[in-house]
Amino acid sequence: MYLQHWGLDRSPFAASPETPYPTEPLAEATARADYLITERRRMGVLLGGRGVGKSTCLTAIAQEQRTGERRAAVASIDAVALTARELLWRTAEGLGASPDGADQQMTLWRRIEDQLAENRWQDRATVLLIDDAQELGPDSQQQLVRLARLDSSPGAQWTIILATSPASLERLSDSLLHLIDLRIDLAPWGLDDTIGYVQTCLVEAGRLDPVFDDEALVRLHELTRGVPRHVLRLADFALLAAAGERAVRVGKSLVDQAFAETKWAPAGVALAG
Repeated sequence: MYLQHWGLDRSPFAASPETPYPTEPLAEATARADYLITERRRMGVLLGGRGVGKSTCLTAIAQEQRTGERRAAVASIDAVALTARELLWRTAEGLGASPDGADQQMTLWRRIEDQLAENRWQDRATVLLIDDAQELGPDSQQQLVRLARLDSSPGAQWTIILATSPASLERLSDSLLHLIDLRIDLAPWGLDDTIGYVQTCLVEAGRLDPVFDDEALVRLHELTRGVPRHVLRLADFALLAAAGERAVRVGKSLVDQAFAETKWAPAGVALAG
């Protein structure tokens, strides 16, 4: 009923798109990451609250670096439940160093070091992106410090970018924090970003006519505070609520109704006004 009511081919907000939507905060963050890599700095940290799009930003950085002029070698890793050996293995795998499942840590170190040397010889940047970096245990963080210092040659093009929340920085060791050259803060979306994203998702899902009226879009942004994950959820819930009432458009009151039924609502956001 949901899709049929709105004339959609698929759910517009069910999953993140393969190509990140080009918002202003994303463009600013990827530009700062590019500076970090271009200037051959060793480590940066991407900071943002929950749901603000850190994983999406890392995807955008990876895509830009792999397809840009440098054709960088990029390894992307999720740190959740990652052991020290798995950190090395996935780094080697992501960089194309062809690790074997039976490789011990010493062998993995050699594979990574050889790959870095080969990339340097080819004048090719090498980038390691680590999501949820706060989940790395003490042993893994120690290995990461060693990884950051692995290529000490003047021509090294070896950059590591960690993604975490500002509140989780204290979970990183002092040794890691002292290696950070640049802090990249990922801000929530502005109003234009929210409106553009919602409308683009609907068009790509097969709906060419407007669904949300102007007041509804503004309210959607106000209630979610521009946090991408919340924008997706609230927009989806509002479509469902409006379809249940057989509405022809989603208005401000239906957005409020959908918001009242959610359990993730940001603290301090009121429905009045």
